Amino acid sequence: MSITDVDFWSVWRWLSVSNRLFFLYFCGVSVYTLYLSAYVFFRLHSLKKNPASDHASSSRSSLGKLNRRLANLRQLHLFTLYLFGFFISLSIPRAFTIFGDGKSVPFGQFIQGLTSLFYFGTPIFLALVLLHSLQWLTSARLSSYAGMHD
Repeated sequence: MSITDVDFWSVWRWLSVSNRLFFLYFCGVSVYTLYLSAYVFFRLHSLKKNPASDHASSSRSSLGKLNRRLANLRQLHLFTLYLFGFFISLSIPRAFTIFGDGKSVPFGQFIQGLTSLFYFGTPIFLALVLLHSLQWLTSARLSSYAGMHD
C-alpha cells in the first residue's frame, strides 16, 4: 500500500477528537509561521531601501523586535512538536482497541490502526520540518542583515 492509495477521509474519521483539534491548531501555527516569515522578509526589504544613517536607532529597535518574534516562533514550533508527540502517544493505545469477542488476536485491525496513525503523523512531521526550515532561513537572513548593519 502506498501513500497514493490512502483514503484520507477514512484516516480523518479514524482520528480521535484530540488529534483533529491538534490538526486545526497545527494549521493555525502554519499560517502564523508563513505570515511572520513574510512579514520579516518584507520588513528587511523595506529597511534595505531606507538609508542606514537616517534611521539607525529605529532600525536596531525594529531588528530586535523581529529577532524576539522569531525566537518566540522557535518556541512555538518546539511546543507544537511536543504537543504532537503527546497526542500521538495518547492515540497509540486506541490502535489496539478491538471490538468483538473473538478468541483470536486480530493483528490486521492493530496494523490498520497503527497505519492510520502513521499516515496522519508523517505529513505533520514533514510539515514541521518545512516550517522550522523556513523559520531558520528567516532567522539567518535577519542575522546576516543585522551583522551587515552593526
